[in-house]
Amino acid sequence: MRENHMIGITPAGEADLQLLQQGGIGWLRGGLGISWDVQPSAAYMRQLDKVRRQREMGFQHMAATPAPGSCRYDPASGQTRWMSSVPERAGTPDEDCFYQTVEDACAASASRVAGLISWWQIANEPDIDIFRGPLTDEQLARYLLASARGVKRGNPQARVGINLGFMTDDARKILADTYAMANHPFDYIGIDGYFGSWQKGGPEDWVAYIDEAHQLTGKPVTINEWGYSSLESGVITDDPGRLKRYNQIVCKNKQWNRVWKKEHSPTEQAEYATECLRIFAEHPKVIGNFFFRWGDTKTCWQCGQPDCPAECAWGMTDTAGQPKPVYHAVKAAIARYFPT
Repeated sequence: MRENHMIGITPAGEADLQLLQQGGIGWLRGGLGISWDVQPSAAYMRQLDKVRRQREMGFQHMAATPAPGSCRYDPASGQTRWMSSVPERAGTPDEDCFYQTVEDACAASASRVAGLISWWQIANEPDIDIFRGPLTDEQLARYLLASARGVKRGNPQARVGINLGFMTDDARKILADTYAMANHPFDYIGIDGYFGSWQKGGPEDWVAYIDEAHQLTGKPVTINEWGYSSLESGVITDDPGRLKRYNQIVCKNKQWNRVWKKEHSPTEQAEYATECLRIFAEHPKVIGNFFFRWGDTKTCWQCGQPDCPAECAWGMTDTAGQPKPVYHAVKAAIARYFPT
């Protein structure tokens, strides 16, 4: 059993805060990013006010600096394409001003919320092409370090770390270029994983993943994303010839090509969550975990299609906001393994 462990949900979105509290979930990840402008936008300030209200209710937050961009569905063009997160005025990754803009924006944003938020995720799964885009290895490491140093400059007490999409050679290269360097700014290492969905295997495979992440960095580990899709397959509603660009095979075929036990279903999703929470509670290097995600979505952010198993069925609740079996399983496991 574990105490003082971050038990969270990601993304926070429009989660039912009362249900979260009843379930024993007290942390929200990704509820606030950064502002690129000296004078933050009205939308940013509304989100900041929302974070303040959540803190008043007792929730803690892990904020997130932006990835360089993402390859996602663009409703305007009807295509999946690369979209940068960094404003054009910052220049390009070939220019020093690009990284200075990133560091300054992160510093100003972290300073603004220093009394409100102290934990930060730096970018998102930078080892995956979907989120690193055209940046070279050197440029990516520079981007991550600029983001982390910016947050630390704005709030020296902040705790920062990146989150890996999985432990691959690309991920190990990123760690070698960042965490292995002298005087790096990182305090923890975050890892994401979807064994039985995006990766083969099941909950038991978390142990080796956690061990290697800690061994390579010497830092405590947070599970920044974990979960199991409850939808096995969907109906192809357009592009019958599969001629569009897709990030991966699941969006293209509307069918999972990996499974944990026998199926992607609400029942197996609940069983999966119970096993993972036991493992996270028992591992001495894990200091927090954030389940992905609160609610199912009606369309896939990667391909734009409804009922796509790739992104539509990870939630604790369905699209109507009703708890799925996994919510009750998580609630019971938290009460068992993470006593208050």
